[in-house]
Amino acid sequence: MARHLTDRQRVEQLLFIDQLAHVVREGAADVREPETAGTLQALCRARAETEAGLTGSERDKMGRRLRRVDAEAFAPLRREGSDVAAFGLVIFCLLRDLAETGYLAPVPGSQLAQALARILPALQATADRPGTMDQAEVDAKWALRALEAAGYLAGWRTGAEG
Repeated sequence: MARHLTDRQRVEQLLFIDQLAHVVREGAADVREPETAGTLQALCRARAETEAGLTGSERDKMGRRLRRVDAEAFAPLRREGSDVAAFGLVIFCLLRDLAETGYLAPVPGSQLAQALARILPALQATADRPGTMDQAEVDAKWALRALEAAGYLAGWRTGAEG
């Protein structure tokens, strides 16, 4: 990444990258299929860009933070036996809201933007099911509150990165 990121900003970015990777891995019929494999590779490169410059111990510390915030904000939404695409829509709703304020928006042409361009069309059939987007919006608001309670996304409503 060209600009300096704080540890908190790195965790925020990695959290969304990891959630998207989960959606792709769990939702794909075959992760070896070229489109799916390319999407996972783009997410892996986005992760590497976000972690660039960190030492091994800093990566370990970040991993612990990611696991903790995932358990607080996202694990409760990954319902056993539910459609992983519905969870993908929750992530889409969160990213959309954060991008609208400019808080966390993928840079055009970045690895994350390339991955999103592949993932979003795959979620469309689920988004078209009655009630699914409404539930995704409710779940996204819940996750946002959980992330804020954990000390993340401070200033997102104004687009100010804290």
